[in-house]
Amino acid sequence: MKEQPLESIKATPEWVRPDLQEEIGEIERVLVEFLNKEPSQENIAVVLRALESAPVVDLSEEDWQHLENTDSYKNIRSGHPEDAEKITEGYNTELPPENKRDFVNILSGFTGGNKMKMPTILKDTAGRLHLVSGNTRLMISRALNIKPKVLIGSIE
Repeated sequence: MKEQPLESIKATPEWVRPDLQEEIGEIERVLVEFLNKEPSQENIAVVLRALESAPVVDLSEEDWQHLENTDSYKNIRSGHPEDAEKITEGYNTELPPENKRDFVNILSGFTGGNKMKMPTILKDTAGRLHLVSGNTRLMISRALNIKPKVLIGSIE
């Protein structure tokens, strides 16, 4: 990544709701890992309904701090997008080609004011928060001092 002074970065993404159909693989993972449920069509539909009806909110510092399965809160220093790039590169070594994250393209989306898909989060009945999608976007948000807009769906 080419170094650019943080002061010169105009980070003003336009947050938009994600197409949840594109997140089915992540939803299946969350069903198994977080909710301890089978990734059946019925269970997928429950999660989809929770996320579709979820309000758009600013991710609070408290919720961000307690959010499970993300590197964005503790491992990213404010003003250091290279932290996010390094972690993304590490993930990319383990992902199949079709799932690799294009860090430079995502960062350019932030700095260019492009439309960015909101990260999605599930909250269980115990109040635990689990990231469904958007780890790279959250890492870049933290590095650029942006309060991200997210969807937080509640599961009963």
